[in-house]
Amino acid sequence: MATIPLQLAQRRLDTGSVVSYPNSSPVGAAMQGFGDELSAVAERFRQQKQQQDAFDANVIGRELNGQIAEAEKEAIQNAPADGRGLHDAMYGQIDPRSNGVVKPGLFDTLFDGIVPKIPESQRANFIRQREALRRTGSARMAAQQYARRQDYEQAEWSKAQAAELNAIAQSNPDDTATFEAIRQSGFDFIAKMGNPVARQLAETGWRSNTAKAFAQAMIAQDPKRAAEMLGAAPADARLADLTLDERQAFIRQAGAAARAVDGRATSD
Repeated sequence: MATIPLQLAQRRLDTGSVVSYPNSSPVGAAMQGFGDELSAVAERFRQQKQQQDAFDANVIGRELNGQIAEAEKEAIQNAPADGRGLHDAMYGQIDPRSNGVVKPGLFDTLFDGIVPKIPESQRANFIRQREALRRTGSARMAAQQYARRQDYEQAEWSKAQAAELNAIAQSNPDDTATFEAIRQSGFDFIAKMGNPVARQLAETGWRSNTAKAFAQAMIAQDPKRAAEMLGAAPADARLADLTLDERQAFIRQAGAAARAVDGRATSD
């Protein structure tokens, strides 16, 4: 079947200087019907073309989504440990007053690269979706950066805490000033953590862990004295954050250490 060019199919019969037939005549009615048929063909062609363009735009939009997902994955993998710059590298910066792009990101590069592939009839509508896509992706990447930062802070605190607790365990239990200085240093570190929930958990854990480290230092220096102090009421304030079960466990540990010391002294 021959294809009717759109510019031709959209034309009705020429009513200029050609021979005119009365509408009531068979020839006139036939000619009018032929013109209406051409117009109907043109309309069907237009609708079909729009449907095809919409389909193609959807396929290309999905291609863009795939490119964005891959770019986000790579950005997360290559981001520094603390996540710094992860969001801006991917989605740039927006002026909150004007909602204009202050600094473009990789998202803009990907979007601009895909626009020429969009059928012209769908291009304006596709471009209007740009900022909605940015907002969705921006929230997603901001959450990734925040999570990366929380993991980084927790990891750094864990390293600092291990070093500080080892210092307490190796210190002289009678040196109260050193214990308090180390303990305060830990609290100062925790106070700078960004997540209030993580900060509260870290504070609680720090209090308990410093008390345990102090108990270990006492046992290492003088297990008999440690057992006495752990069992005393009220005990040393540095032991105040031990639970009853923890205190009893340390008393048993101190007792075992004292017996071991006595055994070595007897054998000597």
